[in-house]
Amino acid sequence: MNIYTHPLPAHSNVQYLPLHLKELLLTYLARYRLIGLTLDQLQDLLAESNDNATGDPSDRIRTNIKHLDLSHSIGSSLSCDELDRAFAFTSLTHLCLANPGTKISWSSLLTLSRNQPDLTHLSLAYWPMASPSPEDSDRVSATLQSLSSLSSTLTKLQYLDLEGCSEWISILLSDQNHRIDWSGEWKHVQCLNLSQGPMPIAISLEGGQAMENWIQGEVVARQVGDNIDNVRKCVGKLDVPPVRLEHGWSPDNFMIKFLVDRAYERSRMEGSSHATATDAPTGRFRGPGL
Repeated sequence: MNIYTHPLPAHSNVQYLPLHLKELLLTYLARYRLIGLTLDQLQDLLAESNDNATGDPSDRIRTNIKHLDLSHSIGSSLSCDELDRAFAFTSLTHLCLANPGTKISWSSLLTLSRNQPDLTHLSLAYWPMASPSPEDSDRVSATLQSLSSLSSTLTKLQYLDLEGCSEWISILLSDQNHRIDWSGEWKHVQCLNLSQGPMPIAISLEGGQAMENWIQGEVVARQVGDNIDNVRKCVGKLDVPPVRLEHGWSPDNFMIKFLVDRAYERSRMEGSSHATATDAPTGRFRGPGL
C-alpha cells in the first residue's frame, strides 16, 4: 500500500490498539502520509473499543490521547473547527499542527485552544501570518493579536514550535510585541523553536544571496530570544528563566556558527540588538506527537 496517496480503510480495528500505539501510528501517518487525515479517518483511529456512542453525529468522541500529530492535515483534509466539534480531549498535552494547508484559520485555532488549556507543547511550524480582521487592519497586528490570545488561553505552554515561520518571525521585535506577555501568561515557555527549516546547500564565506538571507534570519531569531529575555529580566521574577532557542543546526558546526556569530555581532554594533549573544542549543523536541 502506498501510504502517501492510498486511502485508509473506512473502518478498521484500530480502536482496539493501546493508546500509546495509536499515538505512534498517528505520528507515523503525519510524517509519511502527506495528504493528511480526514475527520472520518481520525474518528476511526481515536474511537475507543468501549465507546457508548448513541449514533448522534453531535456526540463528541472522548479520548485520553496525550500526543496528537496532525501535520499536513489541518487546513487541508481537516479543520480546527471539525476537530473541536468532534472530540473531547481529556488529557491532551502535545499538539502538532505543522505544515498546514491553504485553508488554515487562526480564528479556528483560537477556538480550539480555549478547550485545550492543558497543552504544554504546540507546533505551528510553517504557519502563515493571520489574515486581517475588523479589529486588526494589517497582518502584523492580526498575527500578534492571535498569538496574544493564544497566550491568554495556553498558560501552561512550555514549548512553542515556530519552525519555518521566518517570513514573519521578525514581528516579535515590533513595538506591538507587548501584547504577548512572555513574563506572565507565557512565563512557562522554556523553549522556542525558530528554525528556518532547510539550510542553503552552499555553506561558505562567499555563500551568495540565499546564504546571506539565511544568516540574517538567524540573527533575527537571536534578537527575538534576546527581546524575550530582556522582558523577563525587567520583571525580575526568579521563577521566569531565560528562553532557550532551537535553530535547527548544531553549534558544533564551526562554519555556520562563525558566520552567524559574525553577523550577529555586527548587528549589535549597529544598534540592532543590545543583548549578549548566546550559543544556540542543539536538537529539537520531537517526542510522540511533535
